[in-house]
Amino acid sequence: MANDTSDGVAPRILSAPQDAPLRGAPSVSSAVRMQGDEVTVSLTPPPTLAAPAQWLIQGPLFGWLGDSDPYPDRHFPELRVLSNGQPVEVTESVRAVAGAVDVSELLRKAGINPWLIADTPPFVPTEGLSADVLSQLIRAGAVGTSGTDHLAQWRAQRTLGVALPAGQTLDIRYRLRPGYALMTQQALTKANLRHRYCLTDAPLRALSTQFGRSAQFIAKRYEIAVGAQDRTPPTVRLSVVPQPGVALVAACTRGHVRLAGVGGWTDVEVLPDQRAVLHVLTLEPAGR
Repeated sequence: MANDTSDGVAPRILSAPQDAPLRGAPSVSSAVRMQGDEVTVSLTPPPTLAAPAQWLIQGPLFGWLGDSDPYPDRHFPELRVLSNGQPVEVTESVRAVAGAVDVSELLRKAGINPWLIADTPPFVPTEGLSADVLSQLIRAGAVGTSGTDHLAQWRAQRTLGVALPAGQTLDIRYRLRPGYALMTQQALTKANLRHRYCLTDAPLRALSTQFGRSAQFIAKRYEIAVGAQDRTPPTVRLSVVPQPGVALVAACTRGHVRLAGVGGWTDVEVLPDQRAVLHVLTLEPAGR
């Protein structure tokens, strides 16, 4: 890992503004499959839904974060939306800002890729760019200079729009970018971790027995959107394909079922938070 710790990043799911009349309609059911560094979130609206639900899949607003950041591509360029294994039609919009100034149109007219901010360094090619346009970009604060080089200073956000037809399952698939930290067993007993991942004493004791009380663990914290933020799914089921080195998977489950010491789960009903975000923790013994 490039850093000892990271906060991680994940896309979120929102109801599209034009979808407001559908508020209060039955929520979709959701199934999550984690395998390696990839997740698939499968969403199935009820067959009684009167019209396709319009949803937005949105990455964070971000700029260049430095050469040590482990997740520079926070626009999730690999994200795909599938149905029956085939890509479905999505709309895409990009918003770019420099401070409080919207520079989306300026970048578009200049033919500049807004995702240069994911490169290190974030050089802006100026070949073929008119002096007037370059001057506008610099005045807006979107582009800075370093010697003879020009660097991207804007922030950008990618939003995908997708319709969920009644009864049809859509799969949202992307690479996971978890938060992570090196933690002692004592740190794992903190109340916030216990609450967020429903950790109990039994699996922690099992880790201590298996690896020793002085063992440290790489704790990876996943936040996975499993529905629109204003519509928590009635059911969410989680499968985690076992990974080499993973000693424990933890998440809040329906009925507080505990699977102590298990590094993989199969079709377990889990509980997201009120924002329809599922929190999953995995622990790997460090140095093994």
